[in-house]
Amino acid sequence: MLLSKDEIISDIEARIKRTGGAYRDWYVGVANDNREPIFEAHLLEDKNDGFLYREASTPGCAREIRDYFATHCGALDDPSGRQGGRIVYAYRKTPVESGKRVGNGNFDLVR
Repeated sequence: MLLSKDEIISDIEARIKRTGGAYRDWYVGVANDNREPIFEAHLLEDKNDGFLYREASTPGCAREIRDYFATHCGALDDPSGRQGGRIVYAYRKTPVESGKRVGNGNFDLVR
């Protein structure tokens, strides 16, 4: 069963509050599936980074959710999540903990 737009927003807001950090410490994006672009493009790990995804009813609904967080809450719009799709995802930025720097130039993640 698909969640409504408001339910998805509530889930993401609850995760952000539970995991910690300000909205500006989080990326929100839209993807075609739950593996791309977040895991492969940014080398996120399944059990880390406060990662959450939900399936919206339509790609338009997914974009509206992403835009809500980016426009109204101050979350960052993940630039790799621009290809569309019904999956809305959110994850917290990870600080650089080692000398290995990866990411899209706007932030760094460690593997």
